[in-house]
Amino acid sequence: MRAAILLVWALMSPLLGMTPASAGASAGAPAISLDRAQATAGEMITVTLSGWPQGNVLIELCGNDRRAGSADCAVSTGVTTVVLTAGTATASLTLSPPPAACPCVIAATGVAAATTVTTPLTLTGAPQAAARPAAPARLDPELTIVNTSLPDGPSWWWLFGLSGTTPLEITIRNDGAAPATDPPVTLAAGPKGAPGATITPPELGTIRPGEQRTVRVEVPLEAPVFGAFEVSGTIQDAAVRTGDSVYPLGLLALLVIPLHLTTAWIVFSVRVPPP
Repeated sequence: MRAAILLVWALMSPLLGMTPASAGASAGAPAISLDRAQATAGEMITVTLSGWPQGNVLIELCGNDRRAGSADCAVSTGVTTVVLTAGTATASLTLSPPPAACPCVIAATGVAAATTVTTPLTLTGAPQAAARPAAPARLDPELTIVNTSLPDGPSWWWLFGLSGTTPLEITIRNDGAAPATDPPVTLAAGPKGAPGATITPPELGTIRPGEQRTVRVEVPLEAPVFGAFEVSGTIQDAAVRTGDSVYPLGLLALLVIPLHLTTAWIVFSVRVPPP
């Protein structure tokens, strides 16, 4: 029985890419090897992976030693292979000239693990140049609107349908890698869905990376004030949008209270004749 099991294993292991010693998880660091170290553009080369975790692996030909990442690679002719439990796989790659000049490398990137391993390839028939460093990362500010609020609520003037202002507090955070110096502010307030009045922008000064700041602006609304209003605009590239609803309850009270007083005066002043 044991001999039969070993015979079946011996027959199936080449198909599965497994051996009794490699049936478990792959050991060692991910590596790639080529069937030759020199090739000509347009040819096909065989790439062998070893020591890789299970999952999909993208294989590409890259110029410039892949110093600028996938931007240096021939993405359109890259191939994807699947690594099983043995940690090994083989793929054939067509050597289309990459967008960046050689020195060239074959790069394998694990899709799940985001691991990239490269090995050099001398490629004839492709442009050659000295490897250049990747462009330095651009440092920009990135403003985020954390919160907006009307701490004093609607203006008392609005409760009577009249023009007035109320403060709006805007909390801003710089999530970027560079300071934001005097970022442009464009804000307007008005009835929802209609053009609004321009809000005087605050002076923000410099907001350092990671810094959070709360600024206050006065929100104006023109009479007649009734229904939903909104404040919208931008602080640098960050969108600001908030709003509320206001109804002239004070004006209504001015109309209703005299009516009630008049009704009460009539009720209590008119004498009912005795039966």
